[in-house]
Amino acid sequence: MNGEKGKTKTGRRAFLRNLAAVGGVAAVATSGAGEPEGAASQPPAAARPRGYRVTPHVAKYYDKARI
Repeated sequence: MNGEKGKTKTGRRAFLRNLAAVGGVAAVATSGAGEPEGAASQPPAAARPRGYRVTPHVAKYYDKARI
């Protein structure tokens, strides 16, 4: 019995290790290379506004939160 138990534990470890390796390879393969298609149409980072902005959904929250 002891020999079978050790073999099963080692088998699980090997299976999980191989599964993780295959998952990593699949993640790298599906991530794609280069720039996304929509990235060229975005303005440069310096031209984009930074900081806090009151967007329509935030303004709606502020209106509802007033007493």
